[in-house]
Amino acid sequence: MRPTTRDLLTREVIDWHQQGLIDRPLLETLLPRYETHGRFLAALLKWLGLFAIFQLGLAVLAFIALMTESAGVAAVLLGGVGVGLWIFGVRMTTDPRQAHPFTGAVLVTASLAAAFGTFVLLHLALGGSAEGRIVPTLLLLTGVLGALTAYRYHLRWPLLLALLLFFHGLGSWHAYRGHGAYFADIQDPQLMAVVALLAIGLGVWHERRAETGPLRRCAGFGALYLIFGLLYLNLSLWFLTLFGQPLGWVLAFTAAGIAQLVAGARLHDARFTGFVIVFLAINLYTRFFEHFWDRLSLGTLFLLGGALAMLFGFACERWGRTTLERRP
Repeated sequence: MRPTTRDLLTREVIDWHQQGLIDRPLLETLLPRYETHGRFLAALLKWLGLFAIFQLGLAVLAFIALMTESAGVAAVLLGGVGVGLWIFGVRMTTDPRQAHPFTGAVLVTASLAAAFGTFVLLHLALGGSAEGRIVPTLLLLTGVLGALTAYRYHLRWPLLLALLLFFHGLGSWHAYRGHGAYFADIQDPQLMAVVALLAIGLGVWHERRAETGPLRRCAGFGALYLIFGLLYLNLSLWFLTLFGQPLGWVLAFTAAGIAQLVAGARLHDARFTGFVIVFLAINLYTRFFEHFWDRLSLGTLFLLGGALAMLFGFACERWGRTTLERRP
């Protein structure tokens, strides 16, 4: 069996399990038939090799730009590299023989990263500043290029990058704070929650309507919209409950979790239930630490937290097994 066929069958089996079409035992029975040993190590070596080549090329371009001391020259060089990567990447991914689909997807993704860098350098060359809304605007512009590439050539990697750029351009970010600490933030969680809801609706429609009709070759796109929408919806609602926010947001977060649970059961979609279980647990533990951190000793706090985690896990397992037994 060809490696590309094995990869396709592996992805399909995993998608069936995520959509609730097959249970865990059947997944564990089917998956070993199509998985190849050493796939993770081989993929890791491919990524490391391509990343090393790409970084060496960028180092040469950066050296030339520093020698000329011109952002315009750097923009032209990086733009030319980005166009070349995009052309070769598209050719590889659209090759009917599918000899190098993985390498092609990597090259297309790298070309989009180069496009963002080119936009930034052009802005600086024209006398602009990196402050203000220019960087988020360029993120959205690069995301549009990624989405157009994804739909034109039916590639999921560019759409994944486009969604990351889109949500980050709207005002979500993370960074290293120093001393081993990181932080994540959303500029306007209420707006982000609305956008995430729209993404969820688009994902459901795309997966259940469009991909069974005119967009058959875009299989998997709806899943990306759905996963990103669920992630950012729950993150936004969670952030709205932190740092002494009104009780209404806590109730809204809980109600959204229950609504996702009902939607998952109605649509037979394990992605809804998976996200809601995780974020309901986060919600419960956030409330637990808010109310009892200063009232209990540290040992008692962690003892109760561990006991609650065990009870919550047991309840989820019991509920999952009951659901599978009742399913026709």
